[in-house]
Amino acid sequence: MNDSGLIAWNDRLALGLPAIDHDHRRLVSLINALAGHKVRGGRHPELLTLFDELRDYAVTHFRAEERLMEEAAVSAAHRDAHHRAHAGFVAYLDQAVPVLAANPDDIIEPLLAFLMKWLVQHIVGLDARMAREIAASERGPAASDPAADELLHSLAAPLTDLVSHNAELLDLNRNLLHQVGEKQRVRSALAASEARHRLAHHVFENMAEAVVVTDMRTRIQSATPAFTRITGYSEEEVRGHSVFALISQRHDRRFYRRMRSELRDSNAWSGEVWCRLRDGKSHPIWQNISALRNEAGEITHYIAVLSDLGEIHRARDTADRLSWRDPLTGLANRALFMRELTRALARNGRDGQHVDLLLIDIDRFKIINEARGLAAGDAVLRSIAECLSGLVHRDDLVARLDSDEFAVLLSRHAGEREAAARTSLAVSERIRDTLRAGVELDGDRVHLEVSIGIALFPEAGRETASEMLRQADLAMREAKSGRGGQTVFFETAMGESARERYELEHALRHAVGEGELRLHLQPQFDEHGREVGAEALVRWQHPQRGLISPQIFIPIAENSDLVGIVDRWVLEQACRLLARLAGEGRPLDIAVNISPRHFRMPGFVDDLRGVLAQTGADPNRLVLEITEGIFIADHEHAAQRMQLLRRMGLRFSLDDFGTGYSSLAYLKRLPIHELKIDKSFIQDLMTDASDAALVEAILAVASHLDLRVVAEGVETAEQAAFLDRSPGVIRQGYFYGRPQPAEEWLARLPR
Repeated sequence: MNDSGLIAWNDRLALGLPAIDHDHRRLVSLINALAGHKVRGGRHPELLTLFDELRDYAVTHFRAEERLMEEAAVSAAHRDAHHRAHAGFVAYLDQAVPVLAANPDDIIEPLLAFLMKWLVQHIVGLDARMAREIAASERGPAASDPAADELLHSLAAPLTDLVSHNAELLDLNRNLLHQVGEKQRVRSALAASEARHRLAHHVFENMAEAVVVTDMRTRIQSATPAFTRITGYSEEEVRGHSVFALISQRHDRRFYRRMRSELRDSNAWSGEVWCRLRDGKSHPIWQNISALRNEAGEITHYIAVLSDLGEIHRARDTADRLSWRDPLTGLANRALFMRELTRALARNGRDGQHVDLLLIDIDRFKIINEARGLAAGDAVLRSIAECLSGLVHRDDLVARLDSDEFAVLLSRHAGEREAAARTSLAVSERIRDTLRAGVELDGDRVHLEVSIGIALFPEAGRETASEMLRQADLAMREAKSGRGGQTVFFETAMGESARERYELEHALRHAVGEGELRLHLQPQFDEHGREVGAEALVRWQHPQRGLISPQIFIPIAENSDLVGIVDRWVLEQACRLLARLAGEGRPLDIAVNISPRHFRMPGFVDDLRGVLAQTGADPNRLVLEITEGIFIADHEHAAQRMQLLRRMGLRFSLDDFGTGYSSLAYLKRLPIHELKIDKSFIQDLMTDASDAALVEAILAVASHLDLRVVAEGVETAEQAAFLDRSPGVIRQGYFYGRPQPAEEWLARLPR
């Protein structure tokens, strides 16, 4: 023992990994503290504190190594070796707890011996190899350390000193016992010795790893009980046989040559081998072999430690299965389907065969979940998976891509494209007929309709898997767009239409910032021919495509978050115009269309209040045109928001009145100021008695409820004359004026 403790930190132990070297220094400090405790005969609480610090060291050190190995992509074999070493360390501490509680002094010597062995093997062995792998990943392969063996012997020397010192203590103790003649103390010493032997035997007999000792010719001399648990062979059956006889024939001669070469050069070898079990099966194990040499340097024995890798392999297989399979149905998941689709496209593209993709969506599946519960919905999905698997060829692939979306890959078609299409259609109809007949659910038959989109490869010649799935999705959505329960083949025009919509949406996102939107106004007149207001309309002046019709870009905006951006731009321009008109002494009302999606946005009211304050517009001159869609989904919330805006001075016009539900209850409960009769009724006013009657009924209702009426789409003098019969009707349409750019409309207004 040196002056500073049992062992002093040697800079040659440093691995160049700061966190790991710090932990190793800590372990050296704990070993010295434990040795000092033994020499001083310290108190029991101090030993418990040291034991807790050892546990804390284990947690901190093992986590640090895990992070390093993950970041540096250390090999799986090396990581498995670390896992087993860490598990062995923790297991030893756990097994020492009962001894610590009963006879704390008896645990110090074996614990010191274990920690010294751990320090030598872990730093010089596993951690040094880990450091080399990390260095190799950063700078290329690291050079070997020629001083490794010398360092190993320098670390092992204190352990020899410890054993020698313990022998001296035992001899002194025996002399004292002999001199004193205290029989009881002899018995206690013997009992303590037996306890240590029992502990060692208990640990040895109950280790999860098997330990096998062989002679210099690798003939087995002894084995622990774990060897029987792992291999099925008893110690008697294998004694005298070569340990290599237990290795499976999966390994070739080069494998054995590398093993023997490493044992000869470094006295150790570790790696995964396949062991031949007693029942004839092959089983994966991790094997650490160490060579023992005598004083002359000759190998006398080999010690092999065998760890069962069966659970690790099973866990790996399970993880692999979960990564490629849908856990609910057992079908292929999206990742596996896309991988196989990619392979099929490459393979069949070379062979000139067709790849057919069927995308299947369960119509109104949400109703099943809502009516019967999620568990019933899962049961239906499993039944559908079973049906689909039974309806296709065993070489075809069935997958579940989403909650109620399945896919089938048919990749065996050769010949004409029409023949492949007929085959795909036949499979599609078979699927629809089977599911329409129903699946079992708790004794009932649940009848299902499905929408199926079919994409055939090649369509344009070089489709990717993602492109082909997109084509099938477009076809499936087309099948669902009607009443569902249809099969639709993808056509190139579908993709072109979708691509055009995407490009327009992308361009529209930049249109506001680039100043491409234009404000147009269509005038509104009373029955005396006086202009009383206008409707604000938006137009898009695209730099390449020219003026784009609102019938094209407004639906795109309404199906995305762009509608709020476009609506706000129109509101701001209209409010600026209102403020300008008021400043010029020409006050008029301006109506602005507000989409339901924009109206329901959380910041709509505050945003509108900000626009009014920023522009200085009079809110009493601003009319918000809304449709029934605003309050059908959430009547109470819409009513509260409308009341708040009405108190701010804004008025509401119910647009397209007569085309929706047109509930009179809405007119009574909501702060509606104006009804706007849809132009479809005005256009056929003079030729369709029903339309004329409907218009008269709307005018009568508005009169009784004291609501203003705007008739849009007035294009002829006859239509205007019909409206003259009902006083107070505001008119809008081509007969009175087409939409004009804002500046032209302003120039036409009288001053």
